[in-house]
Amino acid sequence: MKIIYIHGINKQQFTSASLRQHWLHIFKKGLRKNHQLACFSHLKRHIRIAFYGDLLLKHHLHNVLNASTLMPQDWPHFPFHHPINIPPEHSLPPHKVETCEIPELNVEDAVGFNQKLKFITTLSKNTALRDFVVLLNYFPGLHGTLIKKFLIEIYLYLANPDFMQQVHQRIAQQLYGQQPCIVIAHSLGSVIAYNYLVHHPELNIQRFITLGSPLAFRVIQTHLPQPVVRPAAICGDWINFYSHDDFLTTFPLTEAPFLFEPAIINHEIRTSPEHPHDIDGYIQHPDVVAAILHMLKKSS
Repeated sequence: MKIIYIHGINKQQFTSASLRQHWLHIFKKGLRKNHQLACFSHLKRHIRIAFYGDLLLKHHLHNVLNASTLMPQDWPHFPFHHPINIPPEHSLPPHKVETCEIPELNVEDAVGFNQKLKFITTLSKNTALRDFVVLLNYFPGLHGTLIKKFLIEIYLYLANPDFMQQVHQRIAQQLYGQQPCIVIAHSLGSVIAYNYLVHHPELNIQRFITLGSPLAFRVIQTHLPQPVVRPAAICGDWINFYSHDDFLTTFPLTEAPFLFEPAIINHEIRTSPEHPHDIDGYIQHPDVVAAILHMLKKSS
Protein backbone atom coordinates (compact mmCIF):
# COMPACT_ATOMS: atom_id res chain seq x y z
CA MET A 1 0.00 0.00 0.00
CA LYS A 2 1.43 3.37 -1.02
CA ILE A 3 1.73 6.21 1.49
CA ILE A 4 1.35 9.61 -0.17
CA TYR A 5 2.56 12.60 1.85
CA ILE A 6 1.29 16.07 0.84
CA HIS A 7 3.23 18.87 2.53
CA GLY A 8 2.35 22.39 3.65
CA ILE A 9 3.80 25.78 2.73
CA ASN A 10 7.36 27.17 2.93
CA LYS A 11 9.12 24.17 1.39
CA GLN A 12 10.97 26.21 -1.24
CA GLN A 13 14.36 25.23 0.20
CA PHE A 14 13.67 21.56 -0.61
CA THR A 15 13.51 19.41 -3.70
CA SER A 16 11.22 16.41 -4.00
CA ALA A 17 14.09 14.09 -3.06
CA SER A 18 15.39 16.19 -0.16
CA LEU A 19 11.91 16.70 1.32
CA ARG A 20 11.33 12.94 1.18
CA GLN A 21 14.63 12.41 2.99
CA HIS A 22 13.75 15.08 5.56
CA TRP A 23 10.30 13.60 6.16
CA LEU A 24 11.68 10.08 6.48
CA HIS A 25 14.27 11.32 8.99
CA ILE A 26 11.52 12.88 11.14
CA PHE A 27 9.30 9.83 10.86
CA LYS A 28 12.18 7.51 11.72
CA LYS A 29 12.71 9.44 14.96
CA GLY A 30 9.01 8.99 15.71
CA LEU A 31 9.23 5.26 15.09
CA ARG A 32 12.28 5.02 17.36
CA LYS A 33 10.49 6.90 20.16
CA ASN A 34 7.54 4.54 19.85
CA HIS A 35 9.66 1.38 19.64
CA GLN A 36 8.56 0.65 16.06
CA LEU A 37 11.88 1.15 14.26
CA ALA A 38 11.69 -2.36 12.77
CA CYS A 39 8.92 -1.06 10.46
CA PHE A 40 11.07 1.67 8.93
CA SER A 41 12.56 -0.27 5.99
CA HIS A 42 9.09 -1.40 4.93
CA LEU A 43 7.69 2.12 5.24
CA LYS A 44 10.57 3.63 3.30
CA ARG A 45 9.74 1.51 0.25
CA HIS A 46 6.13 2.68 0.17
CA ILE A 47 6.35 6.41 0.93
CA ARG A 48 5.94 8.93 -1.91
CA ILE A 49 6.14 12.72 -1.70
CA ALA A 50 3.71 14.83 -3.73
CA PHE A 51 6.02 17.84 -4.01
CA TYR A 52 4.85 21.28 -5.18
CA GLY A 53 7.15 23.52 -3.11
CA ASP A 54 9.10 24.87 -6.10
CA LEU A 55 6.03 26.25 -7.90
CA LEU A 56 6.04 29.47 -5.86
CA LEU A 57 9.61 30.19 -6.97
CA LYS A 58 8.57 29.77 -10.60
CA HIS A 59 6.10 32.60 -10.03
CA HIS A 60 8.94 34.68 -8.48
CA LEU A 61 7.02 34.98 -5.22
CA HIS A 62 7.63 34.05 -1.60
CA ASN A 63 5.69 33.93 1.66
CA VAL A 64 6.31 36.91 3.91
CA LEU A 65 5.58 34.97 7.11
CA ASN A 66 6.73 31.62 8.41
CA ALA A 67 3.52 29.64 8.97
CA SER A 68 5.04 27.81 11.94
CA THR A 69 5.79 30.95 13.94
CA LEU A 70 3.97 33.79 12.11
CA MET A 71 7.33 35.55 12.14
CA PRO A 72 8.87 37.26 9.07
CA GLN A 73 10.75 34.99 6.67
CA ASP A 74 13.43 37.68 6.24
CA TRP A 75 14.30 40.55 8.52
CA PRO A 76 15.00 43.89 6.82
CA HIS A 77 18.52 45.29 7.02
CA PHE A 78 18.88 48.55 8.93
CA PRO A 79 22.31 50.09 8.20
CA PHE A 80 23.66 52.64 10.65
CA HIS A 81 25.47 55.30 8.67
CA HIS A 82 26.17 57.58 11.60
CA PRO A 83 28.38 56.59 14.51
CA ILE A 84 27.00 56.93 18.00
CA ASN A 85 28.54 59.92 19.76
CA ILE A 86 29.73 58.96 23.23
CA PRO A 87 30.26 61.87 25.65
CA PRO A 88 33.86 62.55 26.73
CA GLU A 89 34.99 60.65 29.78
CA HIS A 90 35.28 63.78 31.93
CA SER A 91 31.58 64.61 31.41
CA LEU A 92 30.42 61.35 32.97
CA PRO A 93 29.48 61.42 36.65
CA PRO A 94 31.88 59.57 38.93
CA HIS A 95 30.96 55.94 39.44
CA LYS A 96 30.64 54.77 43.01
CA VAL A 97 31.10 51.06 43.61
CA GLU A 98 28.41 49.65 45.85
CA THR A 99 27.99 46.19 47.24
CA CYS A 100 24.67 44.41 47.16
CA GLU A 101 23.80 41.20 48.91
CA ILE A 102 22.09 38.77 46.52
CA PRO A 103 20.93 35.20 47.11
CA GLU A 104 23.35 32.51 46.07
CA LEU A 105 22.31 30.90 42.76
CA ASN A 106 23.92 27.74 41.46
CA VAL A 107 24.13 26.64 37.81
CA GLU A 108 21.30 24.12 38.09
CA ASP A 109 18.93 26.78 39.46
CA ALA A 110 19.84 29.23 36.67
CA VAL A 111 19.34 26.67 33.90
CA GLY A 112 16.05 25.51 35.38
CA PHE A 113 14.77 29.09 35.68
CA ASN A 114 15.79 29.93 32.10
CA GLN A 115 14.06 26.85 30.77
CA LYS A 116 10.88 27.63 32.69
CA LEU A 117 10.94 31.27 31.57
CA LYS A 118 11.42 30.22 27.94
CA PHE A 119 8.55 27.72 28.19
CA ILE A 120 6.18 30.27 29.77
CA THR A 121 7.10 32.91 27.17
CA THR A 122 6.57 30.47 24.30
CA LEU A 123 3.27 29.25 25.73
CA SER A 124 2.03 32.83 26.19
CA LYS A 125 2.94 33.70 22.59
CA ASN A 126 1.18 30.63 21.23
CA THR A 127 -1.93 31.34 23.31
CA ALA A 128 -2.06 34.95 22.10
CA LEU A 129 -1.61 33.90 18.46
CA ARG A 130 -4.21 31.16 18.82
CA ASP A 131 -6.77 33.59 20.26
CA PHE A 132 -6.01 36.03 17.43
CA VAL A 133 -6.53 33.37 14.75
CA VAL A 134 -9.71 32.14 16.46
CA LEU A 135 -11.02 35.71 16.37
CA LEU A 136 -10.10 36.02 12.69
CA ASN A 137 -12.35 33.07 11.90
CA TYR A 138 -15.33 35.33 12.64
CA PHE A 139 -14.08 37.85 10.06
CA PRO A 140 -13.30 35.79 6.92
CA GLY A 141 -12.88 38.93 4.81
CA LEU A 142 -10.09 40.24 7.03
CA HIS A 143 -8.67 36.72 7.36
CA GLY A 144 -8.52 36.44 3.56
CA THR A 145 -6.82 39.83 3.24
CA LEU A 146 -4.09 38.79 5.70
CA ILE A 147 -3.54 35.51 3.85
CA LYS A 148 -3.28 37.36 0.53
CA LYS A 149 -0.79 39.80 1.99
CA PHE A 150 1.46 37.51 4.04
CA LEU A 151 0.89 33.86 3.08
CA ILE A 152 0.88 34.13 -0.70
CA GLU A 153 1.23 30.38 -1.27
CA ILE A 154 -2.13 29.72 0.38
CA TYR A 155 -3.76 32.62 -1.48
CA LEU A 156 -2.46 31.44 -4.86
CA TYR A 157 -3.79 27.94 -4.34
CA LEU A 158 -7.23 29.17 -3.23
CA ALA A 159 -7.69 31.99 -5.74
CA ASN A 160 -5.53 31.28 -8.80
CA PRO A 161 -6.91 28.42 -10.99
CA ASP A 162 -3.65 28.11 -12.94
CA PHE A 163 -1.60 27.68 -9.77
CA MET A 164 -4.13 25.20 -8.39
CA GLN A 165 -3.93 23.17 -11.60
CA GLN A 166 -0.12 23.10 -11.43
CA VAL A 167 -0.29 21.85 -7.84
CA HIS A 168 -2.84 19.17 -8.76
CA GLN A 169 -0.62 17.99 -11.61
CA ARG A 170 2.11 17.34 -9.03
CA ILE A 171 -0.34 15.44 -6.83
CA ALA A 172 -1.46 13.36 -9.82
CA GLN A 173 2.13 12.20 -10.42
CA GLN A 174 1.93 10.23 -7.16
CA LEU A 175 -1.79 9.74 -6.56
CA TYR A 176 -3.59 7.99 -9.41
CA GLY A 177 -5.37 4.75 -10.34
CA GLN A 178 -7.21 2.41 -7.99
CA GLN A 179 -4.27 1.09 -5.98
CA PRO A 180 -5.01 1.31 -2.23
CA CYS A 181 -3.30 4.33 -0.64
CA ILE A 182 -2.87 6.11 2.64
CA VAL A 183 -2.83 9.88 2.22
CA ILE A 184 -1.11 11.94 4.93
CA ALA A 185 -1.58 15.69 4.50
CA HIS A 186 -0.19 18.48 6.67
CA SER A 187 -1.42 22.08 6.92
CA LEU A 188 -2.20 23.53 3.45
CA GLY A 189 -1.54 20.02 2.14
CA SER A 190 -4.79 18.89 3.81
CA VAL A 191 -6.75 21.54 1.87
CA ILE A 192 -5.04 20.48 -1.36
CA ALA A 193 -5.64 16.79 -0.63
CA TYR A 194 -9.32 17.31 0.20
CA ASN A 195 -9.89 19.39 -2.94
CA TYR A 196 -8.08 16.85 -5.12
CA LEU A 197 -9.95 13.87 -3.65
CA VAL A 198 -13.33 15.55 -4.23
CA HIS A 199 -12.48 15.80 -7.93
CA HIS A 200 -11.16 12.22 -8.19
CA PRO A 201 -13.76 9.80 -6.80
CA GLU A 202 -12.08 6.92 -8.67
CA LEU A 203 -9.19 6.85 -6.18
CA ASN A 204 -8.96 4.21 -3.46
CA ILE A 205 -7.96 5.97 -0.24
CA GLN A 206 -8.00 3.46 2.59
CA ARG A 207 -7.11 6.07 5.21
CA PHE A 208 -6.98 9.86 4.99
CA ILE A 209 -4.87 11.41 7.77
CA THR A 210 -4.93 15.20 8.15
CA LEU A 211 -2.42 16.90 10.45
CA GLY A 212 -2.80 20.51 11.59
CA SER A 213 -5.53 21.16 9.03
CA PRO A 214 -6.92 24.68 8.44
CA LEU A 215 -10.08 23.26 6.83
CA ALA A 216 -12.15 24.44 9.82
CA PHE A 217 -11.58 28.10 8.90
CA ARG A 218 -14.41 29.83 7.05
CA VAL A 219 -12.05 31.66 4.71
CA ILE A 220 -10.80 28.26 3.50
CA GLN A 221 -14.27 26.74 3.21
CA THR A 222 -15.52 29.52 0.93
CA HIS A 223 -12.96 28.48 -1.69
CA LEU A 224 -13.82 24.77 -1.60
CA PRO A 225 -16.23 23.10 -4.04
CA GLN A 226 -19.76 23.56 -2.71
CA PRO A 227 -21.40 21.88 -0.96
CA VAL A 228 -18.60 20.57 1.24
CA VAL A 229 -18.92 16.77 1.22
CA ARG A 230 -16.99 13.71 2.31
CA PRO A 231 -14.88 12.76 -0.76
CA ALA A 232 -16.12 9.55 -2.34
CA ALA A 233 -12.47 8.58 -2.89
CA ILE A 234 -12.10 7.97 0.87
CA CYS A 235 -13.04 4.30 1.30
CA GLY A 236 -11.85 4.05 4.89
CA ASP A 237 -11.37 6.38 7.85
CA TRP A 238 -10.66 10.09 7.80
CA ILE A 239 -8.61 10.81 10.94
CA ASN A 240 -7.97 14.47 11.75
CA PHE A 241 -5.20 15.18 14.28
CA TYR A 242 -5.31 18.67 15.75
CA SER A 243 -3.61 20.48 18.60
CA HIS A 244 -4.82 23.36 20.75
CA ASP A 245 -1.14 24.36 20.99
CA ASP A 246 -1.21 24.93 17.23
CA PHE A 247 -2.39 28.51 16.80
CA LEU A 248 -2.94 28.06 13.03
CA THR A 249 -5.24 25.04 13.21
CA THR A 250 -6.73 24.96 16.66
CA PHE A 251 -10.20 23.69 15.68
CA PRO A 252 -11.37 20.10 15.26
CA LEU A 253 -13.52 19.28 12.22
CA THR A 254 -16.67 18.66 14.26
CA GLU A 255 -18.98 21.45 13.14
CA ALA A 256 -20.88 22.10 9.92
CA PRO A 257 -20.07 21.65 7.08
CA PHE A 258 -18.06 18.61 8.29
CA LEU A 259 -20.93 16.64 9.84
CA PHE A 260 -20.30 13.69 7.53
CA GLU A 261 -21.42 10.10 7.69
CA PRO A 262 -19.24 8.23 8.42
CA ALA A 263 -17.91 10.94 10.69
CA ILE A 264 -14.40 12.36 10.67
CA ILE A 265 -12.44 10.91 13.59
CA ASN A 266 -11.04 13.99 15.36
CA HIS A 267 -8.12 13.32 17.67
CA GLU A 268 -6.55 16.00 19.87
CA ILE A 269 -2.82 15.66 20.54
CA ARG A 270 -0.05 17.86 21.97
CA THR A 271 2.67 19.22 19.71
CA SER A 272 5.91 21.10 20.35
CA PRO A 273 5.45 24.40 22.27
CA GLU A 274 8.33 25.98 20.31
CA HIS A 275 6.95 25.09 16.85
CA PRO A 276 3.39 23.83 17.41
CA HIS A 277 2.43 23.80 13.71
CA ASP A 278 5.53 21.98 12.41
CA ILE A 279 5.22 18.48 10.99
CA ASP A 280 7.67 17.13 13.60
CA GLY A 281 5.25 17.34 16.52
CA TYR A 282 2.50 15.66 14.54
CA ILE A 283 4.28 12.87 12.70
CA GLN A 284 6.25 11.73 15.76
CA HIS A 285 3.20 11.53 18.02
CA PRO A 286 2.46 7.91 19.06
CA ASP A 287 -1.19 8.14 17.98
CA VAL A 288 -0.23 9.33 14.48
CA VAL A 289 2.43 6.61 14.20
CA ALA A 290 -0.15 4.01 15.30
CA ALA A 291 -2.72 5.27 12.74
CA ILE A 292 -0.21 4.80 9.92
CA LEU A 293 1.18 1.46 11.03
CA HIS A 294 -2.27 0.00 11.69
CA MET A 295 -3.22 0.29 8.02
CA LEU A 296 0.11 -1.10 6.81
CA LYS A 297 -0.14 -4.12 9.10
CA LYS A 298 -3.75 -4.62 8.07
CA SER A 299 -2.81 -4.69 4.36
CA SER A 300 0.19 -7.01 4.76
